[in-house]
Amino acid sequence: MSSNSIEKLRTILKRKATIFHTGGHRPLDSLEQSWIGRVTVALPAEEQPIDVQGNAMAPIMQLYLSAMPFVPQAMRDVKLLTVFLSPDVLDHEDMEGYMCIREYTSVEDLVEKDFGPAFMHIKAFPLFPELLENDYPVWDGEDIPEEYGDAINNMDEEEPDYFEDIVEGIHVVHKIGGYPSFIQSGIDFGEGCEFVFQIASDAKAGLNIVDGGCFYFAKLQNEGAWRGYFDFY
Repeated sequence: MSSNSIEKLRTILKRKATIFHTGGHRPLDSLEQSWIGRVTVALPAEEQPIDVQGNAMAPIMQLYLSAMPFVPQAMRDVKLLTVFLSPDVLDHEDMEGYMCIREYTSVEDLVEKDFGPAFMHIKAFPLFPELLENDYPVWDGEDIPEEYGDAINNMDEEEPDYFEDIVEGIHVVHKIGGYPSFIQSGIDFGEGCEFVFQIASDAKAGLNIVDGGCFYFAKLQNEGAWRGYFDFY
C-alpha cells in the first residue's frame, strides 16, 4: 500500500471527538462545567432514577455540550446531558434498565438537586474538554468498513501495520464523538444506532470499571433510545 493510499485510508477513517481531562484546573462556578462523579441539576419534577430492581441509581457524569469543541450529530440539539448508573450495572451484560441518560435541549428550567453519593462513590472532579481531530477505530471493533479491512488484511508482510502506520492513537478516556475505544473485540450496536460517548476508568476520580474498563453509550436515532455496553481487561 502506497503512502498516498495510507493517507487516504486515514482520511476516510478518522473522526472528530471531544476528549476530557480530569481535574488539574479550578472548576467553574457555572452550569457550563462538566463533571465526572457528580450530577447537579434536573427538571423540578425529576427525581432520583430507579433501576428495574427498584434500586436508586447513582450519578456518574454531567456534560455541558454547548461548551464542547465537538459533539456528534446525534447530540447537536442537546445542551446538557446527565448519566446515572445502577449499583448493580456491572452484574448484567445488558445495561437496559440499569442506566439512565437524561438529555436537555434547554437549561432554563433546570434546578439544582442533590442526588447523593456518586456511582461507586467515586470522587467528583471537573472535566475539561479538548478537541481531537483524528480519532480512529480499534481494529476489531466493527467500525472499519469491510472493504478497507480486507485491503489491510491482504497486505504483504512488508506493508504498513494498522496500529503502527495508520492509526495515530486509540484514546481510552472520557470521550464524546469519535469511536468507542473497545478493550475487547467490541460489538455492533445495531442498525440505526450511533455511538455517542464513553466513560473510562479514571484513576484520579477513583473509578475502576472492573479492571481498567469502559462504559460505551450509543443512541438509536429513530427511537431516541439509548444502548449501553461495557468491557474491561
